Amino acid sequence: MAVTKRTIGSTASSNSKTNENISTNSGWLEFSKHIMTGISYMIPILIMGGLIGAISQLIPYVFFNIDPSVSILEAINSGKYDGVSFTMLQLASIMEIFGFTLFGFAIPIFTAFTANSIGGKTALAAGFIGGYIATKPVAMLSLMDGKWVTKAPVASGFLGAILIAFIIGYFVKWLNKKIDLPHDWLAFKVTFLIPLISAFACLVLMVFIITPFGGWINTLIKDLLQAAGSAGQFAYAFVLAATTAFDLGGPVNKAAGFVALGFTTEKLLPITARCLAIVIPSFGLGLSTLIDRKLVGRSVYDKQFYQLGKTAIFLGFMGISEGSIPFALERPAFCIPLYVTGAILGALSAIAMGAIQWFPESAIWAWPLITGIFPYILGLIIGSTFIAVVNVLYRNKLIKDGKLVVNE
Repeated sequence: MAVTKRTIGSTASSNSKTNENISTNSGWLEFSKHIMTGISYMIPILIMGGLIGAISQLIPYVFFNIDPSVSILEAINSGKYDGVSFTMLQLASIMEIFGFTLFGFAIPIFTAFTANSIGGKTALAAGFIGGYIATKPVAMLSLMDGKWVTKAPVASGFLGAILIAFIIGYFVKWLNKKIDLPHDWLAFKVTFLIPLISAFACLVLMVFIITPFGGWINTLIKDLLQAAGSAGQFAYAFVLAATTAFDLGGPVNKAAGFVALGFTTEKLLPITARCLAIVIPSFGLGLSTLIDRKLVGRSVYDKQFYQLGKTAIFLGFMGISEGSIPFALERPAFCIPLYVTGAILGALSAIAMGAIQWFPESAIWAWPLITGIFPYILGLIIGSTFIAVVNVLYRNKLIKDGKLVVNE
């Protein structure tokens, strides 16, 4: 009879480690859930503002062919336009101001709904207040030349918004548990008492802790980027493109998007590399289904992939990366490194040629907001063509070696 040797305490240790892993995972999942809730409410604000802002740019720079270096206001004051043209430019100016004003609501909406996700509706207002102060910090009194004047500190921005959203969300949740009032006083508790306490908490936290800390971090990042010069920006673009294209909407992609969104909202670093990396794999795989017969004289895909390729191109124009997933699922070990390499190549090419995108959207309707649209499109073509050609040649070699059979 076989005797199994048992080590005292090993089972308990194993269970302890398992519990720790479960606890860590559940903590990360909860953090991600609240963050993604806030982002999901923020994105429509960005889309609305971006779409109206994009239309405002189409009127002068596409319909009237005005030089992009001339602002809409300068065009209005130039005296060259009258009648319908003048009215259209006035409309474009109003739409430009309105559209980009909407961006100012993005961070307060994010903090409001992140706090709401944690602490319920009672935390919504305090979250909005905290987010607003994160973008427009309270001016502080300072003594200058013997007189007291007000001066606004550096904004804590997206970092401050995240901190206040979680702190105030859990604080309100704690208040709801600890403040126990009779049922008749429930309305007083949730509409007056807790909102008032949480608003004062926001005041203290934002003015004396989060704004100084977040402002210091933002200033430090700006100084580091200025010291690193263009090399620092290219390193950031390299990492951003690689992580965005790595898992096509998976956790690595989302984490990269979360960081990039913070930087672009703060106007610290553009989001050009991410926007390109989202669509380059889709365009590249779609293109490969169009050029394979011309490039190697044969079909290198099963017939169903040709329809998927057209779909991937359409989704690419819509700023959606999922069109390339079916191709990645077939041969992930080859496709994922190829996506990452093509995304890096295309993004760095576009940025090196002068493309700059601040608006976090890859769809075609956001292209008028890009500075340097031709370098942007050229970078897109470079990255996509690289993926298409390499993939076709690789699959053709597999077919020749007898390692891949295609059902045409």
